[in-house]
Amino acid sequence: MKFSDIFLPKIARSDPEVRKKAVENESNVKLLKQVIEKDSDSGVRELARKRIEELRA
Repeated sequence: MKFSDIFLPKIARSDPEVRKKAVENESNVKLLKQVIEKDSDSGVRELARKRIEELRA
């Protein structure tokens, strides 16, 4: 974990595993779409896609 991570929300931290956990609990579809567009980790992006599908069901 980087020092700057302390000041960031979990969904924006440097560790992809922390971001994945944040995505699993996120209910803001707009934020999840931003994750899909901008996250550097393909696993985080895929999890965000699945989370949006869950929320729409």
